Amino acid sequence: MQGFLRTAAPLGLLLLSLAPAAHAQQNSDDIAPPCLSRAQITASVNPAVMMAALPRCLQEGRTQEAIDLYNFAGVFSNFDRQRVADESAHGVYSAMKAVIGESMGEEAQTRFNDALRAQLAPDKAPAYIAGVCKHAKRIGPPSYAPTYMLNHGMAAFTGKGGGLVPDFNPQQGWQNTLSNYLKCPG
Repeated sequence: MQGFLRTAAPLGLLLLSLAPAAHAQQNSDDIAPPCLSRAQITASVNPAVMMAALPRCLQEGRTQEAIDLYNFAGVFSNFDRQRVADESAHGVYSAMKAVIGESMGEEAQTRFNDALRAQLAPDKAPAYIAGVCKHAKRIGPPSYAPTYMLNHGMAAFTGKGGGLVPDFNPQQGWQNTLSNYLKCPG
């Protein structure tokens, strides 16, 4: 039971901290960041911003941009999991997906999931992933501070075991993400 509480407590706090933003986003177009195209996804745009912009893309009928934001948020989160020392913070991306999914409503979420599945179907996925790889290689490793992740682990509450991994090599971490997460060729 104690192990469960150790895991459930930070996740509960995370969800509580994300809920007001998701609720506000659902009720006000002014709060949601603008929809970003793939060309606007740079090394300085963090996964929290990408995920928060995703519903706006869907509202504007820009499903391809929503798919790109979703996938690049996953790519950047994978990189951040390598550089954030507090392992309890690594689940923030999954929590963001759940909160954003709830904020979109069932119909929009169904349309998005269907479009995502179609984009990643065996006949389309190779070309799509090749394009994601090309853009990811061009922009290089994320340059933002991963505060969205750092602020949601146990270390943010206890003050112990947090921060970034000492001597983390961003180029090596990015290559690891490209090779092992995205499965980019060469």
